[in-house]
Amino acid sequence: MTIFLYVLSAIAIFAGLIGIFLPIVPGIPVVFIGMLIAAFVSKFSFISSTTIVVLGVLATLSLLSDYLSGTIGAKYSGAGILGIVGAIAGAVFGVSIMGPVGLILGPALGVFIFEMLSRKPIKKSARSASFTLFSTLAGIIFNILLALTMIIIFISAIFT
Repeated sequence: MTIFLYVLSAIAIFAGLIGIFLPIVPGIPVVFIGMLIAAFVSKFSFISSTTIVVLGVLATLSLLSDYLSGTIGAKYSGAGILGIVGAIAGAVFGVSIMGPVGLILGPALGVFIFEMLSRKPIKKSARSASFTLFSTLAGIIFNILLALTMIIIFISAIFT
């Protein structure tokens, strides 16, 4: 059973890493679950509970980045409060309608639609949407860096 759980852990980590680059699965939380399984199976002998807490905080930062990066871009571009609400709504509805791809496109579409509803010119609405898309992509890059940090912490915890 131990070998099976270690294999399951490795599969989860690998699937999570793929999910970081392809919006099919929520990458970093799946990586974290794989690491948690490995720590649990080893009875926290190679990976301390403190390390797992640090990895859990990084995974939580990843989730926050996924949902807030588009909102930050909308705010930076000068979108009004309705546009920012649109970014949040776009992230929530985008994920529920389009799955993980909705996390990328949803906030930008939400900002654009809500800015247009607030009677802003199409050029300003498009500018806000493009900033939102850019910040969402920056959030993805941030997640890649978080994943690499988690892998480095995990490997160094095993071999230290």
